[in-house]
Amino acid sequence: MNAGKLYYFYPKLTVKLKSTKMQVKKIILIIIFSLLGFSTGFAQSVETKLIQIDTKETFQEITGFGASLAFYENWLTAHPNRNEIYNIIFKELSLDILRVRNAYGYDNGMVGRVKQFATAANIQLGHPIDILVTSWGPPASLKSNNERVNGGTIKYSVEENKVVFDYGAFANWWNESLDNYNANGIYPRYIGIQNEPDFSASWESCLLKPSETINSTDTIAGYNKALDAVYDVVSQRDSVPYFLGPECVGIGYGTLQNYINALDLSKLYGIGHHLYHGAESGTVEGDPFTSSYYRTVGNFHPEVPHFQTEYSRADWFSVAAMMYQTLVEESATAFLYWDLVWVNGGGLVSIDNPWDRNSWGNTKGYRRTKFFYVFKHYSAFIHPDWKRIGTTSINNNLKSAAFISNSSDSASFVVINRSETDTFKIQLDIPDYKIEEAVSYSTSENENFKSTNYLADTLLVVPPKSVNTVDLRLSKINTAAEIIHKQEDFLNVSNFPNPFSESTTIRFNLKKSSEISLSVFNIGGQQVVFDRLGDLPSGNHNITFNRNRLEPGLYFFKLENSVGEFGLGKLMVQNKN
Repeated sequence: MNAGKLYYFYPKLTVKLKSTKMQVKKIILIIIFSLLGFSTGFAQSVETKLIQIDTKETFQEITGFGASLAFYENWLTAHPNRNEIYNIIFKELSLDILRVRNAYGYDNGMVGRVKQFATAANIQLGHPIDILVTSWGPPASLKSNNERVNGGTIKYSVEENKVVFDYGAFANWWNESLDNYNANGIYPRYIGIQNEPDFSASWESCLLKPSETINSTDTIAGYNKALDAVYDVVSQRDSVPYFLGPECVGIGYGTLQNYINALDLSKLYGIGHHLYHGAESGTVEGDPFTSSYYRTVGNFHPEVPHFQTEYSRADWFSVAAMMYQTLVEESATAFLYWDLVWVNGGGLVSIDNPWDRNSWGNTKGYRRTKFFYVFKHYSAFIHPDWKRIGTTSINNNLKSAAFISNSSDSASFVVINRSETDTFKIQLDIPDYKIEEAVSYSTSENENFKSTNYLADTLLVVPPKSVNTVDLRLSKINTAAEIIHKQEDFLNVSNFPNPFSESTTIRFNLKKSSEISLSVFNIGGQQVVFDRLGDLPSGNHNITFNRNRLEPGLYFFKLENSVGEFGLGKLMVQNKN
């Protein structure tokens, strides 16, 4: 391999290759040391980016994050380490919604298993978990094909040359299933009358078109009439669940809109859908960030809460992007993953056969998957009743979102780095708030949920192709009124230039002579500079502030006199040219 080829295969080297044997040997040693993890002395400069979190710009209120225990759930109840798994899936993920299957009439053990899950969730969370019950399909006796599986539709008859679908029987089945759940102490918060009504599956399924379709090739019941029938019966109950629907397969091709436009929207609490089409790709294949369907769906009846109730198929990074797009572009209030537990490496937690320890992949018989950590970046730090708030945009590679609690004392910041090669450093600015505590977590191709203390250097290092979360504890700083009161002796506090790389001039006017001090704080509230300016007379003053060793980023400065009156300002330090 000649020197030219060596440079081609290792382009990060910042040295210019020459054709001497000694220099080539040196470069080879650098490459070897680098591959072994040793420092080569050729550090790559990483630019610091400032992102401002705007607490005054608010969007949707969050309902929560959830997942399903609808299949293989008997493996979980039989697992000898199920209590450990319960701790992981409920407490560690801080799960808000548990989606289960309405199997009344053909799997009579299902309600007992759901009761176990609800009890376990209550123990782990310290409060009841919200239950979403969805029908994958009614019993075979209510289906046109006399099977629980393979599609079919609601059973119908032909009376006087007219097709009559038995919506009443379907509604009664739902009502009886809720009787069964209630008798076992389970009162679902949400129900979905039919999972993926637009898909004929080889497993339990039941086709429902937006409205009745009767022609030479199809005789299919209408989702709108099925909803009306179930709603009319269930709404008479003492405990009435919220209706979500139509839970169609995806958000592309206008499918969701077609279903919603055909029904009485007042009967739905939330618009529910999945993400199996229109969401995984857009103008770029395999890149959810390039799909316009999220925003299109988000703009469709934005006055009604949107629930993403099932997804599990793409790679881990695409899932991170799809969660972001659902929350930010669609402004959905809830995101539910599909399989909370599954087998053969699937699900958020993959479990091994509880009846065959010899087949276990480890001593525990379960493991957290990569998808677990991606989901945790959102679910563990964004909670019900929190609101999404604004963040500034830096570039197209960094996608950020922020959420804040009702009490404004806790917040979370999520940022995804789309770049395959670039690392970024991010400094957060939250006007009117001080960051009291902050821990950051990062998941990338080779690391899962690596944690660091953000306040240690007030910088979030964002690796290439990663999802990152900062868990924040906040306190409110002085309001504008309080600052005005404290600024009685200080007028026209400013500095120029700002941003600056070497020095800036701090300008202010004193109403009376006083001893003045200058303090500079990082955004974590730590004092990094203190300087006594001495006794200054009344009038205008210009003080040169040199950057010295301050890292790039946002800082606050405070001018204070001997009686505690002060003036405030901001300093933005940028990289030296």
